[in-house]
Amino acid sequence: MRSKYVPRKRARRGMVGIEAAIVLIAFVIVAAALAFVVLNMGFFTTQKSKEAIGSGLKEASSALEVDGSVVGMTNGSALVAVAIPLKTSTGKNPIDLSKTIVKIRTKDKVVILNDVTRITSPSSNDPFTAVGTYSAAFIQYQGDGDDLIETNEKWMLVIKLNDTTVLGTGLTPYSVLMVEIKPPTGAPLTVERTVPPNLTDEIILLE
Repeated sequence: MRSKYVPRKRARRGMVGIEAAIVLIAFVIVAAALAFVVLNMGFFTTQKSKEAIGSGLKEASSALEVDGSVVGMTNGSALVAVAIPLKTSTGKNPIDLSKTIVKIRTKDKVVILNDVTRITSPSSNDPFTAVGTYSAAFIQYQGDGDDLIETNEKWMLVIKLNDTTVLGTGLTPYSVLMVEIKPPTGAPLTVERTVPPNLTDEIILLE
């Protein structure tokens, strides 16, 4: 009498267990890979955000500063010229003055000066004399002779307000003068002064 064969299920259960383990390992590997990609994307986004913020702050701060007192020249009854001492802000890159725009504002007039003359070898220590026949000029009093305003250099922006290419007339007492100096990069430097009531002195300080 032949014995009846009974199939063994234990081997099958073992194979199923191995397959499940393989599938689980595959899921773990895929999940780890996805987590790595997500983390990298997060780091990349954070870095880009930092760069954007840094760029925004750079644009929001002016690379120029007023380096001392703003002085004016009068004709006894009106302010006819102004001289603004300039330097670079701490930690800022050199500024190309050949690409710097100057805007003059008063109560009823706006004048924009492009390509303002640069004088790197002034003929006089008096900026109102050194400007010569120009209506406006950046004058270098300490520097290396190029058109860049760099760290530790001293420049003066002189504007003849009564020149026909600027305002065409002087400013009377209590008038408000605003000069905006816009370098190629960064925010503009705005200098605002009110003409004092006493204009009897030829050279005055503009507070």
